[in-house]
Amino acid sequence: MDIKKMDQGLLKRNPSLTPAEFSHHWYNVHAPLVIPFFLHSGIQHYEQIHAPLSTSDPNLDISAWDGVAGMPPQEVLDAPSTLPKWKQDYYREVILVDEKRFLISAALEHIFRVGPGTVEGEKKVVIKEGKALVEVGEEVWRVWREYERRGEEE
Repeated sequence: MDIKKMDQGLLKRNPSLTPAEFSHHWYNVHAPLVIPFFLHSGIQHYEQIHAPLSTSDPNLDISAWDGVAGMPPQEVLDAPSTLPKWKQDYYREVILVDEKRFLISAALEHIFRVGPGTVEGEKKVVIKEGKALVEVGEEVWRVWREYERRGEEE
């Protein structure tokens, strides 16, 4: 998917974290957790935009937002998904649990979608052309493989 056509999803940090702690966790802890899930899903590009954020849209107040994730268009998200149970479990038990550590709530509960290129900041590319640019530790891969094995048993 052309990154210039991807919507942006504005995110709020858990208020118990400083902006620096939020940014560090999102990129260094959370990104490695989502990489196996995204790669398995065929995601070719994923990026994060970290504060300080800016926008050229005078009608958009971004002061309450702490980060921006690249998102596929809504019609892609609305397409029915038939994720296997093991993958749903990984999302619910690993990804969502971590989101609630560094975000104000699960991302899909508060994310605010804006058009492509609306918000700018420090761009950190996590997946480019289907390849992870962030190191995923062996412990993350071990957990991912455990969930994959669940799928083989289903």
